[in-house]
Amino acid sequence: MTVDLTAIETTLETMLPTLATKADLEAARAEWKADLHSLTRWMVIAVLGSVTAAATITGLIVRFIGA
Repeated sequence: MTVDLTAIETTLETMLPTLATKADLEAARAEWKADLHSLTRWMVIAVLGSVTAAATITGLIVRFIGA
C-alpha cells in the first residue's frame, strides 16, 4: 500500500507544476476571444465580397447577354 501511495505522490509532484492556473485560463480565453473576433470580421468581409462579385457578374450578364 505504501508503494502505491509513493507512486501517486510522485505522479502528482510531476504533474501539478504543469497544470494551468486560473490566470493561464483567463489569458487563453482572452486570446481566443480576440482571435474569434478577428476571424468573424474576415468572414463577414469575405461573404460581402462574394455577394458583391456575384451581383456584379449577374448584372453584367443580364446587361450584355439579356434575359
